[in-house]
Amino acid sequence: MNLKAKLTALVILGIIVLFTWLMIQNKSGKSYLYADFGTDLPENYQALGIDVSHYQGEINWQQVSDMKINADSLHFVYIKCTEGTALEDDQCVMNAEGAAAADLVFGLYHFFRAELSAREQAVFFAARCLDLPDSLRPVLDVEVRGGFGKNHLVDSVDAFLQAFESLTGVRPMIYTNESFYKDYFVASYLKNERFWIANYNGECESMDHKNVLVWQFSESGTVNGIGEKVDLNVAKPEFWDEVYLP
Repeated sequence: MNLKAKLTALVILGIIVLFTWLMIQNKSGKSYLYADFGTDLPENYQALGIDVSHYQGEINWQQVSDMKINADSLHFVYIKCTEGTALEDDQCVMNAEGAAAADLVFGLYHFFRAELSAREQAVFFAARCLDLPDSLRPVLDVEVRGGFGKNHLVDSVDAFLQAFESLTGVRPMIYTNESFYKDYFVASYLKNERFWIANYNGECESMDHKNVLVWQFSESGTVNGIGEKVDLNVAKPEFWDEVYLP
């Protein structure tokens, strides 16, 4: 075999090897590995978790589950499921199935649109929750008020919670950022609901409230198996009593 033929054969072999590797990666999920979680973790919290949506793309859930930095590993996951009255996250089912296969405890969340019917949103979300094997209390993500005032927003959130609970027997936890929590919920009749608060400034004073159970402390975490930055969360010990639904 002359040199040209040998080089051609090597190129063909290289293409075959590359194609085979890409096929394996496609079946097993993309592989990403990091030296740490991308940020310092808050002290004195026993549970660490992430939340994901289609934004994170295809996830290698086994690598997520296996990740351990020093003594820290992930204990729970929240997955975006629905938004409004008709939008389903296109990675929801794949993420739920992947998390379940990797033995990760997970729950689902709905992004709330105040300008749309609260009951229709609750019915839409409930139907999807009943289809998937989640084991954490569902979450209502409230970040925008749709141009409405405080009373309308609070009443609409309450209508969603009541409708969802009547359909499933479970009352969702509310996710929001800390300033939104203070402006709309602390002084409202929903002040005693279970809350999950986002604050990326290094501390979350609302975690002093008994019914605030989870703190989203970063939106730029790095987690094995995930190619994009991801939200990181810590939870109080009471999280498992209040949120875990075995």
